[in-house]
Amino acid sequence: MAVPLFKQAHDNIARYLSAGDRVVDATMGNGFDTLFLAERIGKSGKVYAFDLQAAALVTTEGRLKEKGLLSRVRLIRDSHDCLSTYLEEERVSTIRCAMFNLGYLPGSDKTFQTDPELTIKALNAVITHLQQPGIISVLAYTGHAGGREEAEAVKAWAATLSQTAYRVTIEIPDVVKNSPPELILIETIQ
Repeated sequence: MAVPLFKQAHDNIARYLSAGDRVVDATMGNGFDTLFLAERIGKSGKVYAFDLQAAALVTTEGRLKEKGLLSRVRLIRDSHDCLSTYLEEERVSTIRCAMFNLGYLPGSDKTFQTDPELTIKALNAVITHLQQPGIISVLAYTGHAGGREEAEAVKAWAATLSQTAYRVTIEIPDVVKNSPPELILIETIQ
């Protein structure tokens, strides 16, 4: 049985995380990645989680409160392309990882979705803060209008990265026939 891509993303990210790490959830959504990160960075770590939609913050806040982890997270209602502003504001010079889930908030208006240009801007910001060792996970959903184009834009961006500094891996499940999601991992090479 194939491992779901979100689980593959979590498994890969988990190998990098330690107590005290600073990390980014660039697209908070329903808060599953935010919770995953908060559980692994310990009391001294911090998750910076971004989403434009108030519903995402409310859902994520509830999920974190239920587990007693809200103090480890800064919930930010803003676009992920503005993340450098918030990291600089808190004097965060490096992050261990960043997670992106591209598309739209499940169960919400599907016309309100991530944008390729803003996502590339966010990736450029993240890569400048990424410490070594570090990892970026991008789970790109391709089955909605604009989804395939955004996935291709991320892959084109990743192809421009130095092959001596970064390892790029792309996972596409072969069990999904129509518009499968794609997992793009960018890892620093030590």
